[in-house]
Amino acid sequence: MILLTKAEDLILVQFAEAKGERVGAKPGDTLPVDYFKKLEKITQGVEFEGVIDTVLARNLLKQDGENYVLTQEGYDYLYTPEGRRINEE
Repeated sequence: MILLTKAEDLILVQFAEAKGERVGAKPGDTLPVDYFKKLEKITQGVEFEGVIDTVLARNLLKQDGENYVLTQEGYDYLYTPEGRRINEE
C-alpha cells in the first residue's frame, strides 16, 4: 500500500470529486493545472509545496501540457485493495 501525505491524497481525490462522486474517476481522466492551484487556495492548513512533483514522480499522475492525467497507478491507489480508498466511508 502506498502511504501519501494529506496533500498528496487531496490531489488524487480531486479526480473523483470533479465528477461529483467518489467512484467516478478512471485512468486517463484529466484536470487542468489551474484546478489544483484553486485547491491550494481553499485548503487551509495543508502544505502543498512540492506535492505535485512527488505525485508525478510516483507515477500517480502524469502531466500533459496544461493538464494532469490520472494514471493506472493513481486509480489503483484510489480504488483497489492495494490502495487506500476501496470500501472507505
